[in-house]
Amino acid sequence: MSTAEDDWTRLLRLLDEREIALRTTGERLGYLAPAGAMDEEVTGLVRAHRDRLLTILTGDGTALAAAPAGVGQWRMCKAQGQAADPSVWNITQRITLRGPLEPERLAAALTAVTERHESLRTRFLDTELGVLQQVLPHTPLDVPVEDLRGLAPTERDAALAEALDAEVGRPFDLLAPPLLRARLLHAAEEEWVLLLSIHHIAVDGWSLATVLADLGTLYRTGGPLPGEPGRMTDHACWERTVVTRAAIAAAADHWAEALGGASLSVDVPTDRPRPEQRSGRGETAGFRIPAAVAEAVGRFAAAHSTTASAVLVAALARLLGSLSGASEVLILLSNANRTRPADEKVVGLLTGSMPVLMPTRGDSGFGELVDHAAEAIASALDHSVMAFGLLVEPLRERGVPMPAGYPQIVLAVQSTPAIALDLPGLTVEIEDIPGHSARADCAFSLTPDGEGYSGQVEYDADLFDPGTIRGWLDALVADLTKQLAVPLA
Repeated sequence: MSTAEDDWTRLLRLLDEREIALRTTGERLGYLAPAGAMDEEVTGLVRAHRDRLLTILTGDGTALAAAPAGVGQWRMCKAQGQAADPSVWNITQRITLRGPLEPERLAAALTAVTERHESLRTRFLDTELGVLQQVLPHTPLDVPVEDLRGLAPTERDAALAEALDAEVGRPFDLLAPPLLRARLLHAAEEEWVLLLSIHHIAVDGWSLATVLADLGTLYRTGGPLPGEPGRMTDHACWERTVVTRAAIAAAADHWAEALGGASLSVDVPTDRPRPEQRSGRGETAGFRIPAAVAEAVGRFAAAHSTTASAVLVAALARLLGSLSGASEVLILLSNANRTRPADEKVVGLLTGSMPVLMPTRGDSGFGELVDHAAEAIASALDHSVMAFGLLVEPLRERGVPMPAGYPQIVLAVQSTPAIALDLPGLTVEIEDIPGHSARADCAFSLTPDGEGYSGQVEYDADLFDPGTIRGWLDALVADLTKQLAVPLA
């Protein structure tokens, strides 16, 4: 005769085997399951163990809602645990405000933002039911204010730099939300610096634009905002209906065939041998693609019935080919991954990366590379519902030679809503503050800004020296200028 513990073990096994996901809203227990999965046996076991399930899901009643972690959230929890420096996942903005700022009003608006968007007050924990996201009640956000007005200019600048460095390097605890921090520095009589940090598990580029837009509106109006925001718990539950074991296997089969047997390692020369394990040490370098070149990128893309991303992927492939001598390279292209109308309002981590296998030279010129990039990106988008990061091990099992140092080369071409903060009576300058860690060998980011593209590369400082990266960036811009036949100024 089975015991209660035996029945509990059987329930956990059946939930896993049948891919049944449990969620809660308050004390209401719900589920998502494939057709026929919730049969009489499972239903009876769930009823018998309802209290124990609710205790796990709600964290002894402290969570307002709970659901399985989304795909991106699950992968981020894993990456956080493996990172030598967890602060690599901080997204930090330095926001300089000039004018008659009201600090209490700003703190109230920041609190209202965390109340509106559940991902900012969500904790993540590994349980018998898998990795869960638990939405906690909102509490007033602590926004410390530090007055630097009495300092000499050199001392003030040093204090600002120290505060920035400390904020960038301070990791979040995924068990202890909020996953947003704010610190306000009063630099001069009508000049303030807001240091705003959010963990990447709670936002992506699209989400950050939403957070700042809502912050501006809440500061102006005092809130609340009209309409319901998207919920990351809803998005994660929808994902469970499409990211199944069968779908993962099918996606791995597709990419195993699409990627073929080519070496997928991008063997560019390094300044030092690759260590067995990343230390996490990283640096960043900025660069620009001038307006004339950016305009030529747009014209070339239109002439080839594609997007700027395809032109920029082709240019990066040429650079990597010239450095490595390889005839093919694998570039991971970031994708907003917001395919449903409901996703547009979600603040959370939805962004994924798509593999683009590129030749590094075209027999008939640069246009051939761009056409290849366009086709590869379109094919990847057709299969983008399955996060490629989930497929690395299944692909290795299928004999695909995924690089040991995955990910290696990442490219993000921003097409998300503009990052802006509109506060009445204030001029606002927003600057992304990079950390001192690296998530890949090289992660390139390009953002259109009206004067061309603002570029940044985050690179592994274990492998590369600053001068090496600077040389690459200069070569990338020079070659793109040449390929597009842009007259030199």
